[in-house]
Amino acid sequence: MTFRAPPAWLQRIRGRDQARPRKANFIGAPATFRLELACQHLNRAFGGHGCYHVGSSRERKDWRDVDVRMILEDDEFERLFPDAGENSWEFDARWLILTVAISDWLSKETGLPIDFQFQKRSHANERHSKPRNPVGLNMAPKKKRRRKA
Repeated sequence: MTFRAPPAWLQRIRGRDQARPRKANFIGAPATFRLELACQHLNRAFGGHGCYHVGSSRERKDWRDVDVRMILEDDEFERLFPDAGENSWEFDARWLILTVAISDWLSKETGLPIDFQFQKRSHANERHSKPRNPVGLNMAPKKKRRRKA
């Protein structure tokens, strides 16, 4: 059996698709900007940075909700949720209240159906191998150079 190259038109389409930059998400620009702003507040409240946009709304048009995870270092997670068992924090009262309250707040701030959860970094790294986009980063403004007279 001999190898036959794909037709030229198929090669052009494949090349065009590969050259096209991949979308960061499918929630739309204004909602993305509102999510960024809201997550800046969460990152400040919980020690700097840890909010990530994960899940189907990053990958495809037919998403159901927007998954946002606050990934905390294990020791910080255990300090915040001391009564949460290993991998069973969904039954911890503090985790549930904060998760639901922040999900509702993010939904109101962004106009999106938000599924917010706190996660331990070790849990997130062991169980979730798909990419995550950091959200709510605060960028320091560039210092302006003074022109010499």
